[in-house]
Amino acid sequence: MIAGIKRRLLGDGPVRSPASARAFEEVVLHQPAGARCLSVGGGPLVVHDRLINLNIEPFENVQVVGTAYRLPFADDSVDSIYCEAVLEHLEDPELAVKEMFRVLVPGGQVFAATPFLQVYHAYPDHYQNFTLSGHCRLFQGVGFQVLSSGPCVGPTFAVLDIIANYCREYLPTRFLSRAAFYLIRGLAAVLQGLDGHLLRRKSAHVVASSTFVQAAKPIIET
Repeated sequence: MIAGIKRRLLGDGPVRSPASARAFEEVVLHQPAGARCLSVGGGPLVVHDRLINLNIEPFENVQVVGTAYRLPFADDSVDSIYCEAVLEHLEDPELAVKEMFRVLVPGGQVFAATPFLQVYHAYPDHYQNFTLSGHCRLFQGVGFQVLSSGPCVGPTFAVLDIIANYCREYLPTRFLSRAAFYLIRGLAAVLQGLDGHLLRRKSAHVVASSTFVQAAKPIIET
């Protein structure tokens, strides 16, 4: 019953930018039949049934147990990569992005979505968030060509989520803090429709909850 109340309060999740949705479709959904599409940090949720979920533990719906620092795949053997809400938890995200570059086939693409304005959340730890420019530079620095980038989850959700977590952490008594948290998150579910408009602005990344990068491993002509 409580889980059902939470779902009604929090809705189906935050609004995402049209650009990030298109990038996800190009990287994951538009791959040909039989393509190897890897989700780094995937599970226990199933984002899409064509993704192979890799994680450090054998959680539910995880097909491959391994680390982002040493992906258990051969060079040039993965067609596309999906990586969401993972890089902030890695002490050395550049090493993980280098591994993505190594295993992708030439011309293969990666879609990454990573927090910018989000509170500390440790699974098992939380080392950094990324501005849009920092997110892009992370991938460009190891050789990727950035095809598209921008805000993913928008300003309205970012601000209200931070306020909700402020209340949960710092208001006195468990009842008051939890009640305020779910009240504000419920308000966010109602007001996040504003992000449908704000995410179309060029300045949306300035107060975005998360940003995305769509990048490709270049094809080297011989």
